[in-house]
Amino acid sequence: MRRTLFIATAFALMVATPSFAALKVPIPQLKVIPLSPTVSTNLSAGDEVQQVLTTAGNIFLIGTVETTSSALITSQPLGSSDGFVVALGPSGTHLWDLRLGTGGDDVATAGCADSSGNIWVVGSSAVSSATPAPGLNQFQIWEISSAGVLENTYSKILPDIDIPTSIVQKGANFVVTGNSSKPGFPTFTATVTSAGKISAPKNLATPITPAPGLLSVTSAAYIWQNFVTKQAIAGVTGIPAHQATTVLIDNTLKTRTLKSVFSIQGTPVALRYQAGIGVVALTQSTDTYFLTIIHTK
Repeated sequence: MRRTLFIATAFALMVATPSFAALKVPIPQLKVIPLSPTVSTNLSAGDEVQQVLTTAGNIFLIGTVETTSSALITSQPLGSSDGFVVALGPSGTHLWDLRLGTGGDDVATAGCADSSGNIWVVGSSAVSSATPAPGLNQFQIWEISSAGVLENTYSKILPDIDIPTSIVQKGANFVVTGNSSKPGFPTFTATVTSAGKISAPKNLATPITPAPGLLSVTSAAYIWQNFVTKQAIAGVTGIPAHQATTVLIDNTLKTRTLKSVFSIQGTPVALRYQAGIGVVALTQSTDTYFLTIIHTK
């Protein structure tokens, strides 16, 4: 069953046309360096990676899968669709994977790491009931150890179809936000205690801001940007004219000097920097996602 999620446009990034007028470009000109993906998901139609989460020593892919098996998701299916977490090492080595859900349709849409290193993943499930809205009408939270053990599952039946898009830890609790099917109230927020008690969703009239076409992240010494361009970048050779090209660039924080430009496969989805790992770029092409890791200071 292919799912229709009320997710902000994280996967529909527009072609970006950023300005590089403020950058100082070294002479001679830089040449674009093509990079092969570090990891390919080998997923199929209906499978989605919703988030990249990084900690001091690991990279986590969080999403939903209908595929029965793949190189990254080796655990046995639970239902028609399952949420999943895949843990990778700093160089992209597969460490473990875990399917999340019930015997029916389930989606996992966001996650965060708590202060103890456990991973909290949020999503929704479809349950049979005459009272709640039909479809993905059960709020789900899964608490997973850093070793990939499912510690706890917390659930709450909802009056509307609410799809979480983020979860963050605030003090001893967690705050979840997402998209709602309630007419006139496209978003919601809810709190979750460390013991798994889920508050009633508070519906909001303000929609979630769509993801930008230009992804940017700061490492210890550089600003990194990932975007699709059809334009030449001043001082850079190797970008085909009038052809959409996904590039990942870095420039220094102090002098704004362009240091290097990489071409990577797919359309930008997420960009992270993690000390001890480096820059992690998630891109998508058709039904496959690519993870590119650049170890940098």
